[in-house]
Amino acid sequence: MARKPFDPSLAAGGLFDKPASPLPAKEEPNASAALGVSALSLLIRNALEGGVGTVRVVGEMSNFRAVQGHWYFSLKDADARIDCMMFRSAADRSACKPTDGIEVIITGQVTHYPPQGRTQIQCAKLELAGAGDLDAQFRQLCLELRGLGFFDDSAKVKIPAMPMCIALLTSAGSAAEADCLDAARQTFPSTKIIAVDIRVQGTNAAQGIARAITAVDTSAKSLGIEVILLVRGGGSREDLWAFNERVVAEAIRRCVTPIVTGIGHESDTTIADLVSDFRAATPSRAVTEILPKREILHEQLSALTRRLSRAMTTHFERARGRVELAARSRGLVDPLIGLSIHHNRLMRSSMGLVHAMRQRSNRREQLLAGSIARLAQIHPTSRLRTADAKVAAATASLRRSGQTLVDAADRRIESVSRTLEAIGPMAVLQRGYSLTLNSSGTPVRSADSLRVGENIETVLAEGQIRSVVDRIVPSKSTSAIPTKPSDGGSLDSTA
Repeated sequence: MARKPFDPSLAAGGLFDKPASPLPAKEEPNASAALGVSALSLLIRNALEGGVGTVRVVGEMSNFRAVQGHWYFSLKDADARIDCMMFRSAADRSACKPTDGIEVIITGQVTHYPPQGRTQIQCAKLELAGAGDLDAQFRQLCLELRGLGFFDDSAKVKIPAMPMCIALLTSAGSAAEADCLDAARQTFPSTKIIAVDIRVQGTNAAQGIARAITAVDTSAKSLGIEVILLVRGGGSREDLWAFNERVVAEAIRRCVTPIVTGIGHESDTTIADLVSDFRAATPSRAVTEILPKREILHEQLSALTRRLSRAMTTHFERARGRVELAARSRGLVDPLIGLSIHHNRLMRSSMGLVHAMRQRSNRREQLLAGSIARLAQIHPTSRLRTADAKVAAATASLRRSGQTLVDAADRRIESVSRTLEAIGPMAVLQRGYSLTLNSSGTPVRSADSLRVGENIETVLAEGQIRSVVDRIVPSKSTSAIPTKPSDGGSLDSTA
């Protein structure tokens, strides 16, 4: 194909560009028209938002603080620093946990904040910087969970010595599942395995793992599950990342049923391994570590059998010795000798019992004869007549004394009643005085004990008057105050 000749009209840039049209002359600002601070701040803000717009900046985070869910921090490098802020809505969506000293990449808009005259970046996204994002996230989450006690040995649950039912959480049909089932059959085939299919990598895998752990733990008691195995085969760090998510760590920590993990290869360590109750190097090792070995069980059973045999032999030998000793006793050799001995003992006991009963009967007869003699000496008829006479005299005397006391009491009561009527409050009220009570029903002795607006009640000889205090006049002299009645009340003359 022939080469086309050079056409300068098709070239761009350099000497072949057409001269640009001259720029319009820049208007000189009017020196007499001064801008206000607000107007200048608005010009700066419009220039930044329109001229710079959205940017993506990397730097070291410092001076971080959270106020009502909003994040405020600075982004700096060796030569400069700029203020940044992130609203609460964006902060809640951020997967990165802010900490001073970490290197982050922010995406946001450069703006100017007029009230404080500050240029800042309003962040929409915050992420860890560089290729080491996963390592940094791993270290940061490890620090947080260690501070919360997720890795403490005291929080770990003891694994049963011989679990008879295990829940196996892994991907259905995977090599890890096959390895675990084969290991269980070879190690201890009596253990029941309940396989639970979960996603072990990809989007939302961590949430699915956490839900599966919670669901199995909730049903563990009804299904008889004693241990939960959480396993998956080897893979890259990204493939295993679902087991480094916080939601999985929290689900393992809340789980009551013991959890054993076998994730990846021996060199792989995930946060799920650190939080679990026991970590195995591989999925198959997770099974063999918690199940008892048949060889060990056979050895233990043989040892127990030998111990039982020795114990039974010793027991039988002791029993044989006791039987031989009993066979040599006189009672078993000639039974009549033993019966004779027991007969003699019974006869002696019978004779002693008869003798004791006779002695006791004689003593009771002597006591009865003495009582009859004493009763004969004291005849009750004369004593009853004397007692009747004394009772009659005492009754008459008591009646006379009682009547005298009642008459005297009636006279005293009548005298006291007349005295009370003469000096009592009602008599005073009948003479034109009144009794004033405060709001609590207590007699008022002084106007100083009242307050303006308080409800008071005035008791008259006939009826009561309820009123409200609108003015208090302090007492200047006590000469006009009538003599206080004996009951301590307050009496005011209404005459």
